[in-house]
Amino acid sequence: MADMAVLIVMADPPWAIAGSGHPFHKADSREIFLRTIELYANRDNIEQRILCVLPDDLSRVNSRYGPNLGFQGVAVSAAGPDWFGTVAHGLKKLDPQIKWVIIHDASCPAAPQTLIDDLEAAAAQTGAACAVTAVQCLMAKNNKPGQALSPSVVKGYQIQSPCIFSRELICRAYDARKPATDDCALVEAAGGKVQPIEGAPLNMRIDSDAMVRLSGDLIRHLPKPKPKGPMTPFEEAQW
Repeated sequence: MADMAVLIVMADPPWAIAGSGHPFHKADSREIFLRTIELYANRDNIEQRILCVLPDDLSRVNSRYGPNLGFQGVAVSAAGPDWFGTVAHGLKKLDPQIKWVIIHDASCPAAPQTLIDDLEAAAAQTGAACAVTAVQCLMAKNNKPGQALSPSVVKGYQIQSPCIFSRELICRAYDARKPATDDCALVEAAGGKVQPIEGAPLNMRIDSDAMVRLSGDLIRHLPKPKPKGPMTPFEEAQW
């Protein structure tokens, strides 16, 4: 799948607790948002990488990371006041030839290359794809002291970042923007279909100090991308 762009979004998703993302914290001496950008450094079909930031973060990003981002060919887009406003402005920065758009939460640096490969393949079939993992947990409806917890089992699926959309589909969804929990819901509200695929256990959002401490381990344990082209017998044995 060629003619792709990726938007690395530093705003919190609509469903997340405000301020929960930790893109500026470090995972093994490198900022988490830089780790996320690096996921797309060696993907030959990525023609544009755009870092989408909130206006309050623009000065910090430009002063501390501007030269490095420019050297890597990463453009910076600033808009707000939220995830949708930030993404909408990033979409306006796409080059004319771009046909596919990856939207990736900057606080999710542990997405395996194999997952991105699978998302591309699924999106080619329907125009949009997301990764999901099954969730089953025990929730308490009331946690006030002295009152009953009223526990109940919750089952569902958690959508992971990134998601991939055709440019036509995601731009149409943003042009007709309606209240939504995320980009997938926005696309479906505009009449699109999002194909879910199996997500990756390590692909977690870094949204707390505890997760920051785990982030380096998550990245180190990512599966190695499968080599392109013919493999030696030794490489085949590793797979």
